[in-house]
This record gives sequence, C-alpha cells and structure tokens, in this order.
Amino acid sequence: MVITMMILSININSIRAHMESFLTIAESGEYDTIIVQELKVEDNGFPHMMFEHLGYNIKVFGQKSWNGVAVFSKYSIEDVTRNMPHFADPSARMIECVIDGKWRLINVYMPNGESVDSPKFPYKIDWMNHFSDHIHKLLNSEEPVIIGGDFNVAIEDRDVWNPKQYEGSSISAPAARKIMQEWLDGPGAPEYSGGGWLDCYRKYNPDEENPWTWIGYRGGSIHKNHGLRLDYFITNHAASKHVKNCYIDMRPREHHKPTDHCGLVLEIA
Repeated sequence: MVITMMILSININSIRAHMESFLTIAESGEYDTIIVQELKVEDNGFPHMMFEHLGYNIKVFGQKSWNGVAVFSKYSIEDVTRNMPHFADPSARMIECVIDGKWRLINVYMPNGESVDSPKFPYKIDWMNHFSDHIHKLLNSEEPVIIGGDFNVAIEDRDVWNPKQYEGSSISAPAARKIMQEWLDGPGAPEYSGGGWLDCYRKYNPDEENPWTWIGYRGGSIHKNHGLRLDYFITNHAASKHVKNCYIDMRPREHHKPTDHCGLVLEIA
C-alpha cells in the first residue's frame, strides 16, 4: 500500500499574531507535516500547549521578535540540526531533520536582504553560498531530501507581478537568482548529469503566470492579484521520484487576520 504524505510550507509572519489562522491550518487535519517560517518567538515562548491535542511532534528553532522555524509532523522527527553546520549565523533560519526515519527535510527561512544596496544584502549572498555548500553532496544522496520554505528569491521575472517595480530589490537580484538557478541546474561535473534540484511547483505548474506565494497587505494587493513567488519545495533526485504534486493554497492568505503568505503544498508517496 502506497502511503501519501502531505507537507505544507507556510511563513506565518509571527505565530502569536496569527495564532487563530495557524490553528485553523493545523486543526484541519489535511497535512501530515507542516514546516513553518518566521515564528518570531523564542523556544521557551513557543505555545506548545496550543497544539498538544493535535497529535503533532514538534521541533522548534526560535528567535525573539525575528526569524524562527519549526517542524510539525504526525510522524517521528529525528536527527535534528539547528542552523547550518560550519556557518556562524546569529539568526534562526534553518532546521533540518529526518521524518519517519526516511525523509530528510530541511526547512529554511532565507535572508531577505532588502535591496542590493543594503548592508544586509552581502549577508543574504553569503548565507546562500554556504547553503550551496551544505546541500551539494545531498543532491545525489540515496536518501530522499526535501528542502522547503521561504527562499526570499523570485527566480524568474514571471515570478514577480511587476518586475520593473522590483528592480534593485534583493528578491530579484541577479546574484541571488544565479545561486538559486545553480541549485536547479546542478553542477557541471559528469556525475551530476541528472540535473539539479527539482523545483516542484514548476514541475506541476510550468505555465502558471500568477504563482504568488507572497501577497502584501498594502494597496489591496490580494484583490489586484499583485504578488511574488518566494516559497519553494525543491527535491534531490531520490526524493523527486516520489513527488506527486505541488500547488499553492490561497486559504491561509484569506483567513481573518492572515499571514502575508499563501501555503505551498507538496504531495509525496
């Protein structure tokens, strides 16, 4: 019997501020695993008691007021690593674990970087370069590896509602796009001839012209259909064989007091 696992990625933009919305998601029972970004709460302030009745195992890597990531799963969560090895990062941006003893899952909240002229932009590029080193050997691993979360990069112009308006922004900066494109293309060495990491959403939605996973609060963006594609699931060769679908769930963005992100759903079997 083939068991399907549904994984949701959601940037909650403060779990305290949007607790009602997140509880709606968690209580729906639709998802076996939920990866969350931008908790904006420290580990000891995370509201575990709000979720105890739902049957999720929970691993948290929090930070006061900023960043923070978590994994909720109805399966076992083991081999947990917080932040990238060999990278001294003051921010809580990555949690890596193994789900159900077989799926290596990496939940990331990559740096925004603001604009290419910002002093924060070099940190974004440095973080992405170190992440490249971290995932390099995982691409051809026999272990299925799933990377998901808020990448804070719109990799193509069609992933931006108005590319001209975002000129100079870090989310569409050529340097950031180049690094991410290298993940998808794969290294040039012969042993990587199978290509790179699979952009799961584009695999199943190759021609979608409004693939927004982030829709801002200002200016009636949700009604004007103005947004960005910043959230991704990418899989290595071993995991890509098991991917059955990937799609955007608008409902979290439509909740009362919503986050500014939609959900991204990955179906594996």
